[in-house]
Amino acid sequence: MVARLLAPVCLFGLAGLVAACGPTARERANLISPAAQAGEYPEIQEVAPLLASTDDLLPQQAAERGQNLQARAADLRRRAAMLRQMDL
Repeated sequence: MVARLLAPVCLFGLAGLVAACGPTARERANLISPAAQAGEYPEIQEVAPLLASTDDLLPQQAAERGQNLQARAADLRRRAAMLRQMDL
């Protein structure tokens, strides 16, 4: 009961402590150098060519995973057959 009442107070206190110890607005402005502020923005690339190059890899990975999954299933069947033959 007491923990239920004190939890919000502790959370607000912790949030206040983090806000008080964080950087001020003046310090945040100095995080980026003047040279970086005056520099040009990077050029935005189109996403479609990047996604098209990754689509080429998907069928191969799926085939490898499928073979791996079939091998794991065969191993599990083998282990299950061994367990069935055991006298427990």
